[in-house]
Amino acid sequence: MFVAGEGSTRIDVRSVWFLLLYASEFLERLTGEDRERLLRGERDNDLLDALADVLAARVERRVRTMLALGYRRRIEPLTRVRGRIDHLGTARGQLMQSGRVLCRYDEQTVDLPRYRSMLVTLRRAAPRAISDDVRRRCLTTAQMLERCGVSPVDPTPAQLSTEQFGHFDGEDRTLLALSSLVRDMCAPEHAPGTNELPEILRQKEGAMRALFEKAVRGFYRHHLVSQGYAVKSASQPWPATGDPADLAFLPNLNADVVISGHGEQVIIECKFAPIFTHHRDKAMIKPDHVRQLVSYASVFRATFAGKTRAVLLGALVGGSPGRDLDVTIDGIPFAVRQVDLAARPAEIRSALSRAWDRANRAVNNVRPLDRTDPALIEPVEL
Repeated sequence: MFVAGEGSTRIDVRSVWFLLLYASEFLERLTGEDRERLLRGERDNDLLDALADVLAARVERRVRTMLALGYRRRIEPLTRVRGRIDHLGTARGQLMQSGRVLCRYDEQTVDLPRYRSMLVTLRRAAPRAISDDVRRRCLTTAQMLERCGVSPVDPTPAQLSTEQFGHFDGEDRTLLALSSLVRDMCAPEHAPGTNELPEILRQKEGAMRALFEKAVRGFYRHHLVSQGYAVKSASQPWPATGDPADLAFLPNLNADVVISGHGEQVIIECKFAPIFTHHRDKAMIKPDHVRQLVSYASVFRATFAGKTRAVLLGALVGGSPGRDLDVTIDGIPFAVRQVDLAARPAEIRSALSRAWDRANRAVNNVRPLDRTDPALIEPVEL
């Protein structure tokens, strides 16, 4: 458990794993029963073990089907010519006197940055796994990679960026994405060492805010696309007219999540921060959040033929004075929901599902804005 956001959001480490899973590219590439079990929440309590097990199994299968070959540049003195002769280096080292020449050549190898990353990831995941079987499988698979010629040296991001994938090694893309996800989940212990803290925990506030938005978008995409909905982030300009030079100063409206389909459109704005505040001893939604959501919903509604509704989704903080709300502003249904990230992943999954279902049911049965309710919005602040 650690504190993030504005210093009042307590998050369970398993919840961070849950957010990392839905924010990653791995679920897009995973298929079969493993993917369905993760989406159904059957492995929410041991996500690290589940993903480490999948990584070990897939790397083992990749080894058995032959690893991809790459090339590395070698420069060494040889007694026979191979590749190109470095005449200047040969003369400088006086190698001809011993019957050798300095050669530059490319050598085939499986010691590629992608496989080194997988090997190091398996070794890091093994001691953090709960199950003895998963721990043993990670170590065994890491040894298989070493026996194939992969060195246990962690590649740099620059080296990984040079990796090129062909038609027959597309599986390595999935393994690399899974390896990156498992690395982020392997938060190191509070002890001296050479491993850096993952960025998601090192830069808590900014990284967690981006992670929360991306995870919410990924959650709804994986669970609603199969029902005929489109889920994405979207950007639209203000519906303004005037001199193009003046209009260039207006920022775009960037919605965190836009869900569209079946004749309706939902604008979801995610806030990894308290969404309620106190003003004159009254609890209210922060005025900036209301103005932002109303603006987004109004502009996006103008370009959509069906119904439009909006949801303000915030991370629940300790002692929050607010509650779930359903109101109508300017004919647009608005819902306010909070998700407790200190809860277990299964409870977060249920909260996100309820936020969608309750907001959906409230579209045709939403009460108008009651400006006398102190739990809602203070009119003078809008």
